[in-house]
Order: sequence, then C-alpha cells, then structure tokens
Amino acid sequence: MLLPIVEVPRTIEEEMEKYREVFFRKEGFEHIKRYVSGLIISPNKTLTGIYDAQVWEGEKPSSRAMHAGVFEAKKDLNI
Repeated sequence: MLLPIVEVPRTIEEEMEKYREVFFRKEGFEHIKRYVSGLIISPNKTLTGIYDAQVWEGEKPSSRAMHAGVFEAKKDLNI
C-alpha cells in the first residue's frame, strides 16, 4: 500500500524552482509541482490517480486547475 503524498518532496521542490519563472501564478506552479511528484511517486499515472494519492487542505482541485497551470505558462521562454 502506498502512503498518501502529503507534500512535494524536497528534491522535486528544489529542482522545480528552476522553472518558477515559466508560471505566472503561484497556484498554478503548486499544481505542477504536485503533478510532477505524482508522476514520480504514484503507481497510477492518471490525473485522477495522482490527485487521489495526495492529501489536500480543503477541497481537491479539479483537473481544469492543472490544465490552467500548464496553459498559463509563458510561451516565449527559450528553455
């Protein structure tokens, strides 16, 4: 049994900071970090599986929140 993901692991947090300037909103960036954490840790790589494995304060965000986090990113950066 996999333990729930209660926070973004420190190593992922540190590496993702390199890409912070790509995302306009803090909330979108938080979703992206949780998504990457789920891709690495969760055995179920779907959005539903990734979100179900995580502990959220308050209501779980919708999959639209993840899409908004991705699509709000700056498109003109050369990274």
